[in-house]
Amino acid sequence: MRVRSAVSISRLSALAVWFLTLALTVSAQEGRIMKPLDGSWVKSDEVEIIAKAPDGRLFVDGKPVDSEQPFPDVFHALIPIKEGQHTLKLEWEEGSIEIKFVTGDTPPVEGNPPFVSHPPVATNCAHCHGLSRRGRFRFKGGCFTCHVKDEFLNIHSHEAHVLASCGMCHAPHGSSSAKHLILSKEVACKQCHN
Repeated sequence: MRVRSAVSISRLSALAVWFLTLALTVSAQEGRIMKPLDGSWVKSDEVEIIAKAPDGRLFVDGKPVDSEQPFPDVFHALIPIKEGQHTLKLEWEEGSIEIKFVTGDTPPVEGNPPFVSHPPVATNCAHCHGLSRRGRFRFKGGCFTCHVKDEFLNIHSHEAHVLASCGMCHAPHGSSSAKHLILSKEVACKQCHN
């Protein structure tokens, strides 16, 4: 019994350290582009952009992008775009981030899977996000309002409440990987499991 407890504590400690490192990395970045991802192939003539920065401005190929702000410092846009390689830049007073993505029917690299949006259908940002009592933008939780909890248990060896958030392993706005995993399944699971 004592050995099992030590192993559980060890796994929880590893999980806490990994999550804290991720949180510090994210908080150190004033601005973030959540969609599309850098280097992704978007198989569409429309691109959805989601970004966050204090008083940010978006540019695609050097031209300003009109966007809505569903929450303070959060930007959302759905723009028509021509086939080819594009640059998306997010600027704010203290910095900027720039990513590249490709649009069209042909992948830039043979066998490169396309970016798949999550959720797969147009959803209002407020479905998953809200403001805290202090007016801070946050994830409300509730992945299981769309996903079936029983299916979670078929794939994972533990209950969902063991994790701080699904976003520890999955890209919440979409990706080019299976199940929107941030890391491969083997690497992701070994963050906590031996």
